[in-house]
Amino acid sequence: MRALTYVDIDRVEMADMPVPIIEEPTDVVLRVTTTAICGSDLHVLRGRVPGVLPGTTLGHEFTGVVEEVGSAVTTVKAGDRVLASFNIPCGRCWFCQQRLFSRCPDARTVGYGMFAGDLQGAQADYVRVPNADLCLRIIDDGVSDETVLFAGDIFTTGYDCAVEGQIHEGDTVVVQGCGPVGLMAIQAARTFGPSAIYAVDTVSQRLEVAQSFGAIPVDASTVHAPSHIQDHTGGRGAEVALECVGARPALIDAIDSVRAGGRVSVIGIYSDPGMEMPLTTTFLKGIDIKFCGTANIVGRWDEALALITSGAADPASIISHRMKLDDAVRGYELFANREALKVVLTP
Repeated sequence: MRALTYVDIDRVEMADMPVPIIEEPTDVVLRVTTTAICGSDLHVLRGRVPGVLPGTTLGHEFTGVVEEVGSAVTTVKAGDRVLASFNIPCGRCWFCQQRLFSRCPDARTVGYGMFAGDLQGAQADYVRVPNADLCLRIIDDGVSDETVLFAGDIFTTGYDCAVEGQIHEGDTVVVQGCGPVGLMAIQAARTFGPSAIYAVDTVSQRLEVAQSFGAIPVDASTVHAPSHIQDHTGGRGAEVALECVGARPALIDAIDSVRAGGRVSVIGIYSDPGMEMPLTTTFLKGIDIKFCGTANIVGRWDEALALITSGAADPASIISHRMKLDDAVRGYELFANREALKVVLTP
C-alpha cells in the first residue's frame, strides 16, 4: 500500500508498505478515506520526537471505512464510516476509569514512533487502530468526512484548551498563536460567550482567518500584544489566555496579557526540557496556569462533535489545500513553509 514515511530530519517520502493486519482482539483495520497533515507532524519532520525511525508511517488525523474487525470489537463493523482519535488510551487503568484518558500511562499515539506505542500512521491507504470500541466514532449518514475530521485531534484539542481555561460568559479571551490549533481554540472559545477574543499572531493570513471567526486580530509584529490588550481592557488585561504555540515568548506574553487573578491554559507542545519563567510576575498577579498536556480527545470529543454537528463550530473551514495522497510530500513542503494553513489528503 502507499504510505507517507519518515526518512530523516526534514525529509519524508512515499513508500510501499505492508497492509496492516489485526494484531490484537480490540483492533480494527481501516481503509483511510481522509487524512490531514498536523502541526505535530512537523515536530516529527524536524527531528523533535525521539523514537521515530526511518520507515515510520506518519499521520494521526483521519477518517476511514472499517475493513476488518478484531474478535473483541463490538461497536463497529465492516463497512462503517468512522472517525478515529489520534490518542489511543488503554481504557482500563485508574486514569481511564476517571475519564482522564490523556493521562493514561499506556496511551499510544498513531504515527508517533516507538516511545508512543509504535503504531504506524494514517497518511496511507490503510491503518490499524487498537482499542477500537473506545477510539472510533461512527460518522452519521449525510455528514462528510471533512466536517468531523478534526474532532479526532485539533478541534477537540482547541476545545480542551478552552474548557481548561474556564471561560465564563462576558470574559475577555486572548488566543496566543493562530495556527490550526489556535484557530480551533478561537472557535471553541466563542461557544462560551466571551465578550471579546483577541487573536495574536504575526502571519497575516492566519489573522485574517481568525477575524473571520469573530476574533479581534493583533499583529504581534507591529504592536506589543500584552500592552495592546491591556490598553483595550481598561489596563487590566484579559480574564483568560489560551496558549497554542508551545514557545517561551508566547507563554510569557500570555502571562503578561491576563489580568491579576487571570487564567492561562497551555495546549502548545513544548519540546524543550526547561526554560526560565517570570515567577515574580506570576506570583504577584496570582495567575492560574494550567498545562493541558496531551488533549483529552476521547474524554471530550462527544462534546466537540455536538458543537460541530449543531453548526456552532466549523473546523473544516480552515482547510486551505486538498490534495491526493500521492502528493503528500508536496503537502508537507507547503505546510512546513506556512504556505498552507491546513492540508487534507484523500486517496
